[in-house]
Amino acid sequence: MGVTYENGDDIYEAYGIGGSVPFYTKVMDEIQIDKFNIKNIEIDVGVLPKNHNGLLGLDILMTYNFIVNMDKLELYPSKNKAKDEV
Repeated sequence: MGVTYENGDDIYEAYGIGGSVPFYTKVMDEIQIDKFNIKNIEIDVGVLPKNHNGLLGLDILMTYNFIVNMDKLELYPSKNKAKDEV
């Protein structure tokens, strides 16, 4: 993704079943999920296992009303407006 840590970035720690992992946050000009664009969004940046390209959190999925079809393993935006567009 080309996102790197810079001096002065705050470092946080996430805790889970497997222990803890450090991360920092960055504001991205834009992220694109298929044909859907989200501008000026803060993301968490950390270390993921090699077979992961990234994770989408419920904060993004719920805010932008994404539909997750588990039968087809598909993700797409809802036809309803996102919470910040209401």
